[in-house]
Amino acid sequence: MNCVPKSISPCIETLLCHEGMVLNTAWHQARFDKTRRELYGDTSVLPLGAQLHLPTTGTHRVRITYTHHILKSEVFPCVPRLFETFSVVEADIDYGYKYANREALNALIPKGVDDVIFTCKKELQDTTIANIALLIEGQWFTPHKPLLEGTTRARLLASGMLKTAILTTQSLQKAQKFAIMNALLGFHILKNPCFKGM
Repeated sequence: MNCVPKSISPCIETLLCHEGMVLNTAWHQARFDKTRRELYGDTSVLPLGAQLHLPTTGTHRVRITYTHHILKSEVFPCVPRLFETFSVVEADIDYGYKYANREALNALIPKGVDDVIFTCKKELQDTTIANIALLIEGQWFTPHKPLLEGTTRARLLASGMLKTAILTTQSLQKAQKFAIMNALLGFHILKNPCFKGM
């Protein structure tokens, strides 16, 4: 089993900005506040958008790097990525907070695949950049113990569209559909996903 040490890097929050507006701000603010409180002991009020200078047209990715305060904010064009092939990798990873240092995660992606689906003790968790969901018997399920509690996952759980469950590679094999989700992708159902290493 691969072991990834706990990161001591700052954390990041990744936002989607469309036509000058940040989408789903409240969910990002909640995670931002929780991380600052739990990792850095800071309970002060710090609006996430206070230091942002956003383009007024187009769709952009906004990356905020922070500890107890915001270190920097960066804006990039939002370039879609293609995800079709995944390797299933068993690993013991501590990524309960969205750390800026992702080298240990990225090092576990084998050549020839688009991303990894991590498992821990045979239970499905996440990819390196997204939470996952499986459609089983008409209901979308997401792992009850993800690597990271993503904001899109949290929002869809609150809406009732998603439910949590213990999911395994067997669940992956019997699922009717497979989806990945994060702030940039939204809830993205893959048409022809390929899973290696099961």
